[in-house]
Amino acid sequence: MSLKITLFPIYALAGLTDREVFDQGVLPFEIVPDVAVENVTSLFDTNTFAWVRNELGRRDLQTLQNVQHAIVHRYEVGEAADGGTLDLKSEDLVRNLVACLRLIRPMRQRTSFMRGELTVGGKFDVKHFEHPRELMDVPEVQKLFHLRNGDLVLLRAIASEFLRAMAGEFWKFRMAVDFHEAGHFQDWYWKARYSLWCSALESLFTSNAPEHRYSLVATERIKWFLGANTSIYDPGDIPDFVRPRPNISLGDVVSKIYAVRNFIAHGDRIPDEYFERKMRQGLNGELSLLQVLIEAVSFVVRKSLLRILQNNLLDNFANAAASEAFFGAEGLTNTAIRQRQQLAR
Repeated sequence: MSLKITLFPIYALAGLTDREVFDQGVLPFEIVPDVAVENVTSLFDTNTFAWVRNELGRRDLQTLQNVQHAIVHRYEVGEAADGGTLDLKSEDLVRNLVACLRLIRPMRQRTSFMRGELTVGGKFDVKHFEHPRELMDVPEVQKLFHLRNGDLVLLRAIASEFLRAMAGEFWKFRMAVDFHEAGHFQDWYWKARYSLWCSALESLFTSNAPEHRYSLVATERIKWFLGANTSIYDPGDIPDFVRPRPNISLGDVVSKIYAVRNFIAHGDRIPDEYFERKMRQGLNGELSLLQVLIEAVSFVVRKSLLRILQNNLLDNFANAAASEAFFGAEGLTNTAIRQRQQLAR
């Protein structure tokens, strides 16, 4: 019998620069059975990655050795068990929980997945890890995001439903999650990230049927689903030292989100306005309309997926038929929307 560990590092816990300091007294914090957020510093020592010391650069090696907190799955493998199958199941479980946490609190990333065994001395004998990749270029609003205690509480509350979604026939939801994950790591080319996140919106809010596609349908459904007056920044998202405070609602930007999406999708030049118009103060100067739209599309994707989980709406996002029935019952079809707009003129 061997005790195995699958581990995915967390970028950082909320500290003195945040509104509240993370209370580490809650750790280890169980998310689902056998999976917890833990302080893992005691698992590592200077010899943990000695076996790859000649293969990695000094900085990469230091990054691996300096992991402090992580989502950790511990599981036992008996002599008669299929260890490879259990390893894959463990990896899938941890990666899904990481994806769920990223909806709640997307953060930068220095390193990622690791798997190995727990030694008799209580150390982590790493058998497999992904090469460190320093993801630092996240949307501006997320650059100072750190893990808060409330994020863990929410993660535990929705984790089981998220895992059910990712294991079941809930394809519109699952595709949106996949697109969100892929976009998060497309930091080298903003148009790729933006397109992937817009594809997540398409997965959730449109389908191929004529009554249920195009930008008009998507934008009206998004405003109805999340509320047109909803701020695209949650309380605490913008550091207190940033002045003036932004007052940007979903209704202010959702049509522009789709305008940029269409420029990209159809190979058109994005007008200068999106780069030159200033929308809010950032950490190092003013942010353009385009930068705010990147923040906004991330917000819409994440909040939509979280609302589906928290409000027991998953069945309505299983497939096109379910989605069309859900939005159609609210009069959110092409014909109904255009008729209302005609009457409002």
